[in-house]
Amino acid sequence: MKPLRVTLPIRIRGYDIDFVGHVNNIVYIRWLEDLRMHLLDVYYPLEKVTAIGVAPVIVATNIHYRQPIGLDDREVTGEMWIDRLESATFHLSAEFRVREKVRCTATQRGTFINMETNRPVRVPTPLREQFEAQRGPAR
Repeated sequence: MKPLRVTLPIRIRGYDIDFVGHVNNIVYIRWLEDLRMHLLDVYYPLEKVTAIGVAPVIVATNIHYRQPIGLDDREVTGEMWIDRLESATFHLSAEFRVREKVRCTATQRGTFINMETNRPVRVPTPLREQFEAQRGPAR
């Protein structure tokens, strides 16, 4: 079960590669940001989020590099979904694949903050409702 799942094709660029020929670790952070922004575009656009005075922020990122991805790798795909929602916290999971083989997995934990106070607020109702509709009844 991968509620609110999105996928993106990933294009590796020359400047993404480190001195040993692998995608640099920081590039994975950028790819996670691309996926997260795409997830919001699809399910709860940033314009709607900020219109109610809140913004999503990431508070933790964990990445597990299973196998390197290099410049010659083609058909790289990123996938992200909301794994879990709590009252004020969201948990994202992501995978990066080359020809359907998982090369890297990641998790992120985030919250929504009030843009004036910088204090956490509840996950916005429209996002929660979509998550619950896709996830099905709580277990």
